[in-house]
Amino acid sequence: ERLEGEGSSSSSEEEEDDEDDDRLRRLDVGDDVMELRECLTAVREVNLFTAMDAGVRAFDGLTAKGDVCKEMFRSIRDFAVDIVSVSDAVRGFEISDVGSLARNVKDLVKDMWRCLKLSGLMRRFAQQVGRLIKWMIDLFAEASSKLGAVWSALAYAKECMVDCVEHVLEAMRLCDEARDKSETLVSTSGEIKDHLENVLKVNKTSLSSIRDLMDGSEIGLAIEIASTIDDTIKEAVQKVIAMIQRVREGFENLPDVIRDGIPDLGVAGTRDGDPDAADVEGDVADMDKCRGDIEEANVMSTLRASADGFSGVKDKAGICKDMITSSRAFAEDCQGTIESFMGVWDLRSAQDKILEMCRLVRLGEMMQQFAEQVDALVVAVVAVMKAAKNKIKRVNLADPGKLISSIASGVADNVDEIKDLGKKLKFWKN
Repeated sequence: ERLEGEGSSSSSEEEEDDEDDDRLRRLDVGDDVMELRECLTAVREVNLFTAMDAGVRAFDGLTAKGDVCKEMFRSIRDFAVDIVSVSDAVRGFEISDVGSLARNVKDLVKDMWRCLKLSGLMRRFAQQVGRLIKWMIDLFAEASSKLGAVWSALAYAKECMVDCVEHVLEAMRLCDEARDKSETLVSTSGEIKDHLENVLKVNKTSLSSIRDLMDGSEIGLAIEIASTIDDTIKEAVQKVIAMIQRVREGFENLPDVIRDGIPDLGVAGTRDGDPDAADVEGDVADMDKCRGDIEEANVMSTLRASADGFSGVKDKAGICKDMITSSRAFAEDCQGTIESFMGVWDLRSAQDKILEMCRLVRLGEMMQQFAEQVDALVVAVVAVMKAAKNKIKRVNLADPGKLISSIASGVADNVDEIKDLGKKLKFWKN
């Protein structure tokens, strides 16, 4: 019986040792600490483009290591339960007979040793748990700080975009107004060109054209329309500039965690399908030449030069209309970008949201560039029309017969024959 009892005791001790060894194998948290350290480094170096991955990795790490701590606390609890059990056995130690004294004392010593061993394991587990929890606390604090900064920055950026809505809507309205006026300028300048060319034809229908040109009101109207386009475009440009400044102001006030990794806003917002910059240098040169031809024209060539000038005005007004339409499209894209920016927000969309800010700046820059080119061309167009108006004033439109005779004398081979046309059209004076 003694041998059987000792064999059973030995087997129980081996099972306990195996269980302790298994617990000790779970005691090493070196790999867990290394993973948390890597997560912490990633969070500390986070920027807009790494925030999502770093954030997910950090909180996945915290979740996983929380499970490790849970298991270790369960082991500590098991140690505590075992210690209580062994302690109860020690407290209840009794000697039933002298013959069993040696065996009972031996069991008592084993229990006491077991209690000490379990206490040591419990202490070591607690130390490792404390080590792991320290890294978890550091990671959570850093993640909360950095990712919280990302979220706050995005909220601030959202406020900036909201401020831009009014500027964009007003720019769209002004573009619509300028486009409508450019259409009117196209038709008005075309009518003036037709009148001038009709006068040069020296036929009966020339009378009505002369009467329409006589007071200069139609040319004055065209100048007024073009000048209004100029003013409207300048106002639209100011709205666009205000929008760009607000977006840039918002971006520059964002923390480095957001701005790192993003180049210039306009560059970052560029797309492959963006149109080339507008260039009206050649068109302005054409208008300058027309103006020069008008200013240098004599009485007989003024009407021809003016007709050519208004033909150019009509063409350039059409170009202005097209550029204004493009500017309006940019503004509409700005509106769409802002609406997208106001959509669903989370860390996964953070990068796209800031890039939408960049896109808004790029659209604004393109709109501004197109509008400024429109302004430059309109100024040249106005100069041509003013030159034509001033020059035509010097032509005696009040005496059609004399006017026609003057035109004919400059273009006819048989001067006397053509001059008679003025006399035959005396009814014009009536």
